[in-house]
Amino acid sequence: MSLLTWNHDGDLYCVLTTETGTSEGRTTHFELSEARIVASGPPSVPASPAPGPTAVTVVVYAPDEEKPAEVYFDGTQTLPFAVLQHFVATVAARLPSTGS
Repeated sequence: MSLLTWNHDGDLYCVLTTETGTSEGRTTHFELSEARIVASGPPSVPASPAPGPTAVTVVVYAPDEEKPAEVYFDGTQTLPFAVLQHFVATVAARLPSTGS
């Protein structure tokens, strides 16, 4: 699991990537959401970003599986186009090459 955050026009966004399974059974979930800073606790624990409600989810299966990739959008949330472009570029960079 990894969390990548970035700032766009003063708003914080994040991509949460989760991979389950191995080899032919591998499934990768990419979720795009706004991020919120979680308040810090004691001085030894700094404030950190955490994902908010998911706006876009991409599910990618291992290449040998007979399932196509799936994309889900939350129709109640809007995103700047530049944020969606950044998300697509991040997903494409993390997927193995398909040779196309």
